Amino acid sequence: MNKNKAKLLASAALALCFNLPAVAQWGAPSPSTVVNPDNTVTFNFRAPNAKDVKVNAQFAGTKDMQKGENGVWSVTLGPTAPDIYPYCFVVDGVQVADPQCPEWFPNETFKNSLLDMRTAPLIHEVRDVPHGSVDYVDYYSDLMGLYGRLVIYTPPHYDQNPNKKYPVFYLISGTTDTEEVYFKVGKVNFILDNLIAEGAAKEMIVVLPYGNPSLYFPKGTNTFQMGDIFSKTLINEIMPFVEKNYRTINEKDSRAIGGFSRGGNQGLANGLANLDKFSYLCSYSSFTSPQSSPEVYANGADTNSKIKLFWLGVGTDDFLYQNAKEYMDLLDKSGIKNTKEFTTDKHGHTWMNARYFLDKSLRLLFK
Repeated sequence: MNKNKAKLLASAALALCFNLPAVAQWGAPSPSTVVNPDNTVTFNFRAPNAKDVKVNAQFAGTKDMQKGENGVWSVTLGPTAPDIYPYCFVVDGVQVADPQCPEWFPNETFKNSLLDMRTAPLIHEVRDVPHGSVDYVDYYSDLMGLYGRLVIYTPPHYDQNPNKKYPVFYLISGTTDTEEVYFKVGKVNFILDNLIAEGAAKEMIVVLPYGNPSLYFPKGTNTFQMGDIFSKTLINEIMPFVEKNYRTINEKDSRAIGGFSRGGNQGLANGLANLDKFSYLCSYSSFTSPQSSPEVYANGADTNSKIKLFWLGVGTDDFLYQNAKEYMDLLDKSGIKNTKEFTTDKHGHTWMNARYFLDKSLRLLFK
């Protein structure tokens, strides 16, 4: 096949993906995102035949773009604080991920692209420090009769210290998020690498389970009779699997549990129901309910004797703020010691908050 024909076929195939004419793909593409010196961001999207193009960026909402030369639509938004922001384009009413961006948000539904602004030092940036490893692991669940997925972080030099054992943090992501999100968006591995290098956090293993295992089953499967699948698999299958295959310290003072949004509620529910297994509890921007384990709130002194750290964070502009604040007030009223963190500038219920809360709470685990 000659080069011109191959180029035409490749262009046509790409055009089918984005509903664009093949000739629109010829020539050098414009950069899809440009971070300007003043921390504004210029978004570009090439769509010569589109009638309407918008960009939806988490720091700015949905904004119209203007059509320019060569069919490139553009808009400049911000300024905003350097961080990682999900975004997508909306082309004639259809959500489209950025075809020029290799970073995307793992999700059960539409997968946004990720804008990583690196114009200031950030705790999740990749630094010249020793790095841990991230494993994708399959475990077999007798309860579900199928394999589930875990993402597991081990700290720097884990493989070089075969006799050393480590504490474990079970970290659960939120509604519609997959087990990859605290790795690919939360950047927990880089945050921990940097904190460990600074001497600001203990070395630990971090286990990222999938908080919605009912979606492992074929569509239409009735899993209602199985009850709380996540909690059962976490306590009875995931934890034994991790402790068998990784060098963990298997005692309550060396285990932490927490998460973001729904994962925070799952973390607190499982932690408070199993205070013989967990001493560190973390809730990040989560819906919380005191209905489970009511005995925890009935005797604050007894609860305090079992918990090393009860950490809770939420943004004052988060739609879950009122619920989270009421739960914090309940803890105070019950005499249960806790650490609170509030934000005002991270755009509500976002992973900007999740990364910030990780930075603050990881420093306090297992100390």
